[in-house]
Amino acid sequence: MSSLIPEAVAWLVLGYIGVITAGRLMLLRDTIIDQLVNRMLLWSIAAMLLYRCAPMPSITGLPTALSLGCVVMTTMYLYVMARYIVAETEPAAVWRRHRRCGLVAAVATVVMVVSGMAAEDNGRPVDLGVHGPAAIFGFAYAAPLAVNMVVFQFAGIRELRIGDLSAKGQLVCWLLGISGGFVLVNQALSLAQLLTGWPDLGPQLPRGELDFVLCLVLDVTLLAIPLLSALLALAGWDRDGRICRRLRPLWRDLTAAVPEIVLPADARRGADPATRLFRMTVEIRDALLHLGSYLPAEPHPAFESDWEITDYARRLAHAARARKAGSVPTVAGAGPRLPLVGHDFDAELRHLLGLARVWSQTRTAMG
Repeated sequence: MSSLIPEAVAWLVLGYIGVITAGRLMLLRDTIIDQLVNRMLLWSIAAMLLYRCAPMPSITGLPTALSLGCVVMTTMYLYVMARYIVAETEPAAVWRRHRRCGLVAAVATVVMVVSGMAAEDNGRPVDLGVHGPAAIFGFAYAAPLAVNMVVFQFAGIRELRIGDLSAKGQLVCWLLGISGGFVLVNQALSLAQLLTGWPDLGPQLPRGELDFVLCLVLDVTLLAIPLLSALLALAGWDRDGRICRRLRPLWRDLTAAVPEIVLPADARRGADPATRLFRMTVEIRDALLHLGSYLPAEPHPAFESDWEITDYARRLAHAARARKAGSVPTVAGAGPRLPLVGHDFDAELRHLLGLARVWSQTRTAMG
């Protein structure tokens, strides 16, 4: 019984899934969903390896029965994730359900192994058969798989009906739904073929392997999207990381003048880019407040409508140098009202980016 997937393609797919899984295990392992997804991918790799390494690609062979057991286990993770998304249960309850589902998958695998051995001893093939061992084997595999996929499908439908998903989230839901529907259709065709002989699609095992691999490639590709985002964040190439790089010269010079406002370095280590950006923005703002009393006199009234950012950057650089040198403040109290006024975080960030844009040039011009 030959596979429908060429050997070279199968190993390329395994390598692709292995790379994505390794990346997720290193970078995406904090949330319950991430942990469940990563374990599901490991079981998927085990299933594919057993498909590839089966010395006798027969549905009654031990490696094949074990591979089908791994497939059942991967769908158990879909069931656990679906129940977690719908019910939002506590982590302890999720892992208890995970253990129960693992036990069900183990029992199903044992039943498949025993019924396959019984059919082999009797010389009767399980694939395309309607005798006792074939029925037991098919039920042990198809029943948990169908239940898990249906629950997962309903969870996706529920999320789409709630309407809280972004456009990207809706696309992912639809693609996962199509993938799950493909599995269910294939199971329905296999059942019809087993009971009635129609449609005549040939041996079920190669078709089941192809079905599993195609769905797995689609799902892993979707799971690679958050991994890519994590890699971009790690390299500082995401949006927040790029903004942090643009603000860093301004932040470095201002906090050097007012070092007491900066959190200890170990408190920021390992923070995500969004947190780093928020902290950097707050620390720049605090530094501006502290330096307000060191600002030289304005050449004209500080009305926001006619404020010149380059002039303010020059005066701010003088203030930073003065405070760093230990000079006496030019005015008592907190100093004049700051021109960087934002009604929300985004507005304030735009003001700071404008200041950062001219800061390096201003510092260079002042020597």
